[in-house]
Amino acid sequence: MIQSTTTSELSRCTASLDSADDSLHYAGGVSQKTIEQAISKEVSILHVVTFILTFLPTVLLMSYFYRRDRNREPGKVLTGTFLLGLFVFIPIVFVENLFSSFGVLNHANPLVYNLYAMFANVAIPEESFKLLVIVLYSSRSKAFDEPMDGIVYGATAALGFATIENIFYVAGGGLGTAVIRAILSVPSHAFWGAILGYSVAQVRFKGKAKISVFVGLLIAASLHSIFNYLLLTVEGSQAYFGALSGFFILVLLHILFIVFAFEIIWILRTVKRLRLEQDMIAEKETG
Repeated sequence: MIQSTTTSELSRCTASLDSADDSLHYAGGVSQKTIEQAISKEVSILHVVTFILTFLPTVLLMSYFYRRDRNREPGKVLTGTFLLGLFVFIPIVFVENLFSSFGVLNHANPLVYNLYAMFANVAIPEESFKLLVIVLYSSRSKAFDEPMDGIVYGATAALGFATIENIFYVAGGGLGTAVIRAILSVPSHAFWGAILGYSVAQVRFKGKAKISVFVGLLIAASLHSIFNYLLLTVEGSQAYFGALSGFFILVLLHILFIVFAFEIIWILRTVKRLRLEQDMIAEKETG
């Protein structure tokens, strides 16, 4: 009787333990599944944010330049300019690789080589092809009929290139790259393109010498190369400056801020001035 009771009790205990074990496994399964779902949701949100930041700067900047123009440009010409700016990415990559293969200053100090490479191998090809889009397509349209148009079409061509370039960079760098490029790189491309378009418009409508176009190209390429060089040097500061890298990073970031601020101030003042010119002309025509 005692043996039977003991056996019965043991059986009940074993069943209870098995039930508890099953409950723990079930709870653990739910917990793990919940964690996986949370992680998946977070990753999805990051992907959405990254996607938005890849294209949002282009949309906002194109909207700004379009709306600041009193006499709005036709969508067909703007779209064509944007797409050509996008498509020149292909020949630009080819030319940049070709120039880099020449090996000029390859054995120089890295700081010297980087400055040369950012100007000759990167900035000059990119800004030159943007300029070609403006000169060979945009400026030949009947819609290109006043100084403000140079700014609008120049920025549009540059944003076409910046958008496709942004896709490649963000695909490899993720959210952090998307944030940095949204704040700095994409707007900078728009500013450099605006400088190119402005120089073309100055020749067309203000009677400036044709050399002004090449001066505009030189200014845009110089600002572009300085921008790239500063970022590249900040990234490699530890290798270049060793223990002093922290100090030099602060110095370089201050210079970068000054260059970027100069571009913003120039474009805002120039757009404001050209819009006032448009308003004055409109008042005379209606008066």
